[in-house]
Amino acid sequence: MLLLLLACGAPGDSASTCDRDPPLSYENFGKGLMERHCTGCHSSLLPEGRRNEAPLGVDLDTWEGVVKWGTRIEVRSTGDSPDMPPGGGPTEEERQKLLEWLQCGVLEASK
Repeated sequence: MLLLLLACGAPGDSASTCDRDPPLSYENFGKGLMERHCTGCHSSLLPEGRRNEAPLGVDLDTWEGVVKWGTRIEVRSTGDSPDMPPGGGPTEEERQKLLEWLQCGVLEASK
């Protein structure tokens, strides 16, 4: 919950993390993070037996896939007890940037 508050700015706070210049985007942040930590299991190019139990169709190797699954990525990969990726993966700083990117760009694009 604390990360959610940090990502959006405190109530009444005129500055929020969405004011980053340039903003985090798929090109300058998301694609690389997904490639490093997600697409080893969540890629449309992987057949069922090579996905380490990741469900077929939950693919994060495109912008469209990330937008489709953005809310689920937020729930599973940020917050107090992230369980994705299962082997650890992103640093706390990367997870904070992930949350910012999701809330300031990805989830907005899904509306």
